[in-house]
Amino acid sequence: MTRAAAISFVSGAALAAAAPVVTLPMHKHTIDSGPRSALFTQLTNGSSIPAGGAVWPTAIYWTTVQVGTPAVDFPVAIDSGSGDLDISGAGCAGCPTAAPNAAYDHASSSTAHAAFPYKFSNSYQTCDVTHPTAVCSISGGLYKDQVSLAGLGPVEVTLGSIAKQDANFDQFKEIGGVMGFTMGQKKNVFASLVAAGKCENVWAMCMKEGTVSNGTITIGGVDARLSSNVSYVPDVGNGFHSVQVAAINLDPSAGGGGGGGSASISVGEAAILDTGTNILLAPTKVMSGLETAMCADKSLQSCAELWANKCVDLTDAQLAAYPSMSLVLSNGVELRMGAHDYLLRGSPLASAASQYCIGIRDGGSAGGSGFIIGDTTMRNYYLVFDLAQKQIGWGPIDDSSACGSI
Repeated sequence: MTRAAAISFVSGAALAAAAPVVTLPMHKHTIDSGPRSALFTQLTNGSSIPAGGAVWPTAIYWTTVQVGTPAVDFPVAIDSGSGDLDISGAGCAGCPTAAPNAAYDHASSSTAHAAFPYKFSNSYQTCDVTHPTAVCSISGGLYKDQVSLAGLGPVEVTLGSIAKQDANFDQFKEIGGVMGFTMGQKKNVFASLVAAGKCENVWAMCMKEGTVSNGTITIGGVDARLSSNVSYVPDVGNGFHSVQVAAINLDPSAGGGGGGGSASISVGEAAILDTGTNILLAPTKVMSGLETAMCADKSLQSCAELWANKCVDLTDAQLAAYPSMSLVLSNGVELRMGAHDYLLRGSPLASAASQYCIGIRDGGSAGGSGFIIGDTTMRNYYLVFDLAQKQIGWGPIDDSSACGSI
């Protein structure tokens, strides 16, 4: 999710001294699996814990934080496109209540106290999975309380206790909270841990189903078990974390056979990296170029219908005929997506479970540029946010990776 408008806090936090890194897995079952963030492994390179979620229906990946005294587990979306910690509050109108959700009651925490300006109202984009550029909002009270993540902490964080959320906030229908990693210093759990010297200014995550969970988030460093070959590119973001995309290439031979030739669409734009966005959002001019290049191959079944946002049935062979797609970054690093990454089952737009819908949408003005790299691209990689060095790492993962199995 990218923040559209919100109350924010800024502080000049000093860089943390050397500290451990923690790796956490992401939960395999969105609703049926209880919080597991207490089960962490202390490593010399960080702390890794599990995360749950999926592209559909949750449209986010999530883990748990511990809030208050005594500490209570709260599930939160892992969001690189915002900076606040907001969790479901007691009596919230519209918040989910099924496990693993919990309701924050400041009166039950001995370390909680009201925080100026006492109320918050945050708005986001890419929160409505049917209309990705629509705005969704949450609001409630502000409190300061003790928070831990991945066994690190506690630290004092200014958090939002959600009292009301919009009905079209699809990601919050399953998991009633968000933990931002960008901006929002005193409301940012990770930034608060770094400022307190609890961990290094690096975090990372991967999104691939394994035997334990649907992915893993690492706090305070890079977990070498999750990728052995991480390539770094500059973080060119001003506020949001972004990478410069030079072009998008289509490769029919890598996709499995289509009859058309290779194509390259010039881009020259910065793309925001948003773990709270489930699909790829592209600027209008890029969308037009991709559609023209892909549908020039007349052998592709239902290409025009898919690009018109219609959902269709495809056989395995018809799906495999679609080309692979590579986002070429400014220094030559390529982010690869197969047809199964951008033609997706499970969309709320589909009228049947067997149908495929295109997972590339016009981003409009989302994030300012309309260009947002979301989970469908990220899930092929161990994504490293090295904030200390202002760089983004991409480490290819495969089915034998530990991601989802820690």
